Amino acid sequence: MDNIDPDVITLPAEGIFRIAVPVPLPLKYLYSYVISVGSQYLVLDLGMDTPQARQTWISVSHHLGLHPGKVTSVFITHFHPDHVGLAQFAAELWDVPIFMWEEEIRTAYNVFGDDSRSLKPFFEFHGVPSDMAAYLDQEQFLAKSAVRLPTHPRIQPLEPLTTWGPFELLTQPGHTDHQLLLYWPDRRILFTGDQILARITPNISFWPDSDPDPLSSYLHSLQLLKQLPVGVGLPAHEAIIPDLPGRISEIMRHHDERAQHILDMLDTPHTAFAVAKRLFTRPLTQFQWRFAVSETLAHLEYLRRRQVLTFNEHHDKGYYRAAKSS
Repeated sequence: MDNIDPDVITLPAEGIFRIAVPVPLPLKYLYSYVISVGSQYLVLDLGMDTPQARQTWISVSHHLGLHPGKVTSVFITHFHPDHVGLAQFAAELWDVPIFMWEEEIRTAYNVFGDDSRSLKPFFEFHGVPSDMAAYLDQEQFLAKSAVRLPTHPRIQPLEPLTTWGPFELLTQPGHTDHQLLLYWPDRRILFTGDQILARITPNISFWPDSDPDPLSSYLHSLQLLKQLPVGVGLPAHEAIIPDLPGRISEIMRHHDERAQHILDMLDTPHTAFAVAKRLFTRPLTQFQWRFAVSETLAHLEYLRRRQVLTFNEHHDKGYYRAAKSS
């Protein structure tokens, strides 16, 4: 066996290996899971297509004896680059099929394909300055360099399955429209993907041609997940979650407080970018503004749909304002 840094592979539960895959993001690592099912393995999530991530998987495969025939399938929770980026590499490394929910597959090939559309008009409409909007739009195309999707065959759909071996397959929207979570009821383990994280609140974003009310979908998902008998949550980033219901309650309180904060500040019309600047007071990189604006929009649309905010267009920009009390 190869020597490998002990921090790369940990064992959060018997038969479950947690793999720290480096990603060039503030979170630093994507935590993938190699799960023993009988004499074979299921792999959950992969990382971005970078030399460091590839080498990590080569070393891990040698160390754990992961080879074609031993790894029978790879599941991807959702289409974001730090989860799906190595799909083609994994398919070649283990000669294995890659699986996602069908709608999430469609999104992945649309976003990272040749026909992805510019988001610059979307950002400008919501108040982002033109030069920043151009940069934020370019980031989406730069992300393609860290994603390589299989084409022959493509990623395969899981529909219409609801179980896979000992796992229940859950569709949980919010972070993306069709995120896949694995629930192992016999062991009271939930693989939470990016839906529930231990420290930060997962990004819930509003995008064109996606869920028109993603925050509502997310809060409903949290209410359902809170009812599951779960002993431990195994997320794709940050620390393991020992008290899943407690963490869900914290996240829900955060969103309630954020919504009230937004409502309190909108006595005059604001663009989404103007609201975001008042919400996110710490310094942000231009890349982080992409998520600050889209997350702010998720809250604004949530409040607008509940008729506590109004929305109007003026000079090709959109403005939100608190609704007048009757």
